[in-house]
Amino acid sequence: MSFYLLEFTLAMAVEGKSEQKKLLIVGCGDIGNGLAELYLPQGWAVQGLRRNTAKLAPGITALAADVCDPASVAALGPLRADYVVVTLTPGGNKAEAYEAVFERGLANVLAAIAVPPKHIFFVSSTGVYAQANHDIIDETSETAPDRFSGRSLLNAEQAIAATAWSHSNIRFGGIYGSGRFFMLNKVLEGDCAPPQPLHYTNRIHRDDCVGFIAHLIDKAEAGGKLENCYVGVDDEAASIQDVQAWLAVQLGVTYASKGEPIARTGSKRCVNRRLRESGYTLKYPTFRDGFEPVLRAWRASTAKA
Repeated sequence: MSFYLLEFTLAMAVEGKSEQKKLLIVGCGDIGNGLAELYLPQGWAVQGLRRNTAKLAPGITALAADVCDPASVAALGPLRADYVVVTLTPGGNKAEAYEAVFERGLANVLAAIAVPPKHIFFVSSTGVYAQANHDIIDETSETAPDRFSGRSLLNAEQAIAATAWSHSNIRFGGIYGSGRFFMLNKVLEGDCAPPQPLHYTNRIHRDDCVGFIAHLIDKAEAGGKLENCYVGVDDEAASIQDVQAWLAVQLGVTYASKGEPIARTGSKRCVNRRLRESGYTLKYPTFRDGFEPVLRAWRASTAKA
């Protein structure tokens, strides 16, 4: 190989390396690992920031830090990535835990990002809406959360927006999927919601959470315009009673309730207009579609027991 050809080859290698896309996932758990499994085979560099890095999928560059500890985050040095996905989880179900992660913890992360990413995605929740009368909800609906969890999430959304970076806050409904048997266990234990009052819920399969975020990353990478806010739910806002009654049939048990009041916030019907307008096609458009693989996984796990 001639000197000039060798020099050209090395230059191309360096150039190719410099163009490697970088994805930073803050709070890299189930959804983050799912994203990594999509982008690592494409040659992206994927960093996962979390306290316990042993739970990161193979191939992810581990960034061990506690977002609630500013010194821990600062020790990582300046953070740089083309795209940032923030998927934080509180350490408990109290106001202090939510504030620590979604307010102070997020602030620590944002302060550590050295240059504005091409786009930052924050995984939020439909809990920012407090409507309770079966209202139809979309991205333009009032956000006046009446619970500490919703207030902290809304504060986090506002902190993301305040950076003035290109961003999208994604308000996911209740996330379910294979390995998440909570709802099935409630039905099996005869602990379904009372038949009345009717209570609407909103949900999305874990695979669609991963798929939708990836769809938005790909769209941004292709130069497409993203909205600042999306409601991430499936196509059917069903009542909890309808969901549990259907599951009872699939499980071969009687729909039964202990008469406990529904410990859920509000009763609202969220619609996914912007999600659909973005061009994303849901893998599981209804709870019936999404619970089929959950039921299969549950049956497989019980068969082994």
